[in-house]
Amino acid sequence: MKKRFKWGLALGLAIMLIVLAGCQAVGGLDVNKAVLSTLDVKSSEAKSSLSLELVPADSGLTAEDKQMIDLINSISLTIDSARTQDPNTGSIEGAVKVNLALSLEGMTQPVVIPLNGMEGMEGLTMTGLQMSNESALKMVKDVGGFLIKHAPNPSSIALSSVTDKVNGESLSLQKLHIDIRGDELAGLVKGFLTSVSQDKEGLKEMIAAVYDVYYPIFEPTFSQSGEDMGDMAAAFGTPESVLKDKDAAVTYFTDEALKALNEFLPQYDDTVKELTADPDLSVLLGKDTVLSLDFFLDSKLQIRKQNMDLTIQIPQGEGVPVKQVKVHSQSETWNVNQPVTVNKVDTSKGVWEPSLIGVTPGEVIRHLDAKSDLYRLLTEDAKITQKQISLTTRQNAEDDEDYWYYPEAIIVNNTTMVPIKYVADQLDAQLKWNGATKQLTMVDDLKGTQIVIKEGSKQATIDGKAVTLTQPVINRDSTLYVPLRFVADAFVTKVNWDKSEQLVTIERE
Repeated sequence: MKKRFKWGLALGLAIMLIVLAGCQAVGGLDVNKAVLSTLDVKSSEAKSSLSLELVPADSGLTAEDKQMIDLINSISLTIDSARTQDPNTGSIEGAVKVNLALSLEGMTQPVVIPLNGMEGMEGLTMTGLQMSNESALKMVKDVGGFLIKHAPNPSSIALSSVTDKVNGESLSLQKLHIDIRGDELAGLVKGFLTSVSQDKEGLKEMIAAVYDVYYPIFEPTFSQSGEDMGDMAAAFGTPESVLKDKDAAVTYFTDEALKALNEFLPQYDDTVKELTADPDLSVLLGKDTVLSLDFFLDSKLQIRKQNMDLTIQIPQGEGVPVKQVKVHSQSETWNVNQPVTVNKVDTSKGVWEPSLIGVTPGEVIRHLDAKSDLYRLLTEDAKITQKQISLTTRQNAEDDEDYWYYPEAIIVNNTTMVPIKYVADQLDAQLKWNGATKQLTMVDDLKGTQIVIKEGSKQATIDGKAVTLTQPVINRDSTLYVPLRFVADAFVTKVNWDKSEQLVTIERE
């Protein structure tokens, strides 16, 4: 528990790297105003890139480690054209309104992602979440302004005048450079939390801003859940009545936040000392973990260009293949608040609308050009179609009262039988059960093969072709079992029976 707490605090400190990137005034530059001015941009054009680099360890690297590191290092995200036409319409080689349409190299059709609702989240559709752009923007400004106001400046921060190019145009800009090292992070966080703890009114205003935006969204959930909120109910009334009363809710959350801060801060130095006594965490939060930021601002304090380099030093040990993780991003913005027209993706030949939950490997590759680099990356390098299923078995499984607690193969008349619904589900097949006919229809995820079996029968079909099973389909405690060899034929898999381990393995490339 103590180790988990240490790592949790370390993660919290790492997240504060980003928060503390917003600093106080430097050389006459109002950083708060500059950062928040980006929220007032109504239209613009931009381009950006993001890459991740894993620096391999000095020794102990396996061939598999090297292959994976090389693969990750070869991947980068580049946005060549991101256009914002107005607060409701933008494009990344497409148009954003109620749908996000993306044209990706290697896809046979554009990808369309509905933004007015997500499968499995019907209660939280955009129709029901009445959050206006104006109220959300005000909330972000209030929260951002509060955080930046209390963020202390790191030891390395400088402002200079430079001439640099944005989209090929030379501009006179102010360059704000910031370096935040891991070994100074604890001090910066303490300064930030101490400052926040002394600003009750500011904290109260920030919580009120968040309440105004999010309470109307989640009010139905609060009303339905009725979960006990302990001290809140005792001090103020029922959870529902308190949350409906803005003043009571804001007062409660403000008091709780300050109480937590005032209890935590006296222990902060001892906690950090204990934290850094851990050799691994002392490396992670040492001087070699660095966040470097460059912001280039024009005369209107608009951020026109920015670079970010994050280096995270990784503690070394047996089996750790990397010593550093590096993240690099850069972006440029032009035509700020000027007339901008979005690009539109051609959807006349159809689109792919993937489910945001449970997209299968077969669904992805069916929408890829088999000759594209993206196809090769996903199938050959990432191997998204590979599956391995392991099932234990015992010779006398039918006499074992516990066999049904977990997926298990059984032996019937010297034939290995496997739970077909479980296996098919692991292979992402579509399943349809007909209770009247006792038939199970399965559609293979990769090839679309239709497989039909019937309880109690040795006859089955694979894409309409009749096949005879070595043993009939049996039903044991509402689980259908079929011969292992049939799975190999129907789903084009490799199967193996390890007699010594009593283990069945099913593999798909």
